Amino acid sequence: MLISRIFRRIGQAMIVLGSLTLLFVLYQLWGTGFLTERYQEGLEDDFEDLVELVEEVAVAPEQSETESESDLDLAEFLWRSEGEAIAQLNIPALNLSKTVVAGVGVEALRKGPGHYSHTPLPGMPGNSALAGHRTTWGAPFGDINKLEPGDEILIQTVQGSFTYRVVEQMGGRGHFIISPNRLDVLDQDFDTYPNRMTLISCHPKLTARQRIIVVAELVGDPADYYPPPKQPTFSLNLSFGIEGGDTSTPIEPADSSSEQSTSEQITTQDDPPPVETNTNSAETTEDPIPEPAEVTSFGEGLEGDKDAIATTIAWGIAVFMLLITTFFVGNRWRKWPSYLIGFFPFIVAVAIWFFHLEKTLPS
Repeated sequence: MLISRIFRRIGQAMIVLGSLTLLFVLYQLWGTGFLTERYQEGLEDDFEDLVELVEEVAVAPEQSETESESDLDLAEFLWRSEGEAIAQLNIPALNLSKTVVAGVGVEALRKGPGHYSHTPLPGMPGNSALAGHRTTWGAPFGDINKLEPGDEILIQTVQGSFTYRVVEQMGGRGHFIISPNRLDVLDQDFDTYPNRMTLISCHPKLTARQRIIVVAELVGDPADYYPPPKQPTFSLNLSFGIEGGDTSTPIEPADSSSEQSTSEQITTQDDPPPVETNTNSAETTEDPIPEPAEVTSFGEGLEGDKDAIATTIAWGIAVFMLLITTFFVGNRWRKWPSYLIGFFPFIVAVAIWFFHLEKTLPS
């Protein structure tokens, strides 16, 4: 009798654990995508308003006798706070259209593709790097492995519209795979294709064991380079996100005195060079580009936020304590009324737990 009761409890616990696992998988694959779409709707409107505002400010000096067009400082509009819209990305070959946000932190990449703030913005001279998820949060870079050499990447910023073409890699592919230590793909001193865009994501899907890289060269001349402003960046303060308020922090300007060391970066035996040598590269711009700040990883947005582990554990304990309490009260009092009362707090606690648990995982 005692043994059968123990096995029954174990069976119930396994059913609960299996159900929670299934719910988390569904949340990862579909729930996060729904939230990203909500973010993207607001970001697209935000970027359109930003472009219109820049156009209005650019026209205003022409109508004034005391100001000149040179008074317009685009840097205030280009370099924005992390998580805010900075560009519109379109990849026709993948049928992809997403608004790019500033930064590659966990919260930023939940909204869409993010820009590494220590690299030039898209369209500017140099190597502009973007990161995005492949399996969760809308998976904007889920199919970048399908890009072929010559495929176009279109991007619009407040400086205008720019076209990049995917560069051919070893084996005739449009991508290559590297280890997470190969941070040299973020360098700014390439001899071939100096004006480029680098797309970065995790590989294989659902892991952060390696990185998949797509390099595209800028077609035509780059736009003028504007360094990040030292003052807090411009913000429209539009409320569009799922979470209340804007808790993002300004992008700090790159430290021109620091240099990224590549001598300590570890490469795997199968790692190809960042790009294949090709003489048909764009000419190097003479615009001054500061040395990038020291980079130690590809960002928490791809690798997971280790600082969220403690919060995740705390909410996990709260979920199981709530579950145990509900069953205990049901056995002591009335089963179904207890289950009904405990159901809604349990669902809320599980949702918050999943939200924090997802932060700790690579995707």
